[in-house]
Amino acid sequence: MTLRTLAAALFAAATIATSTIGLSSTAAAHTDSTTVTTGILTSEQARQPSLTAAQMKNAVEPATARSGSAAATLNCAYYYVCGKGGNGNRFDYTTCGTTYTLPNLVGWGSLHNNQTPGTRAHFYDANGAWMFSIDAPDKNDVFWTPVWYVIAC
Repeated sequence: MTLRTLAAALFAAATIATSTIGLSSTAAAHTDSTTVTTGILTSEQARQPSLTAAQMKNAVEPATARSGSAAATLNCAYYYVCGKGGNGNRFDYTTCGTTYTLPNLVGWGSLHNNQTPGTRAHFYDANGAWMFSIDAPDKNDVFWTPVWYVIAC
């Protein structure tokens, strides 16, 4: 089992454990029948649809960051979403509606969505389950090991 596969499996196990502990949309102390609106979406309300088997099979293989972070120094052309893993592998994608396989990104690295403002890039794990999204023109530091796929927009 490779380090990347092991990390993805541990991440998935942690996610499953967290979701079964009782993180529901109603607070545990709330016992009457009134509805409480917190403005916070549950994981099911915020979740993007998972990738289909066809999207994974046919995948193409090719906020402000802290000033000292890797994301602050990543060069990324306009109209692109770019990232770089701790192992030095990087990507630059721009085509909308295309599922890309990430180039074996490992460890902490940078992410920069430099597409037109408001454009959202979605990231998925090895099983095609949605992990997170980033809106343009944000930058961030990311732990890339469990992340396998991206749809640029």
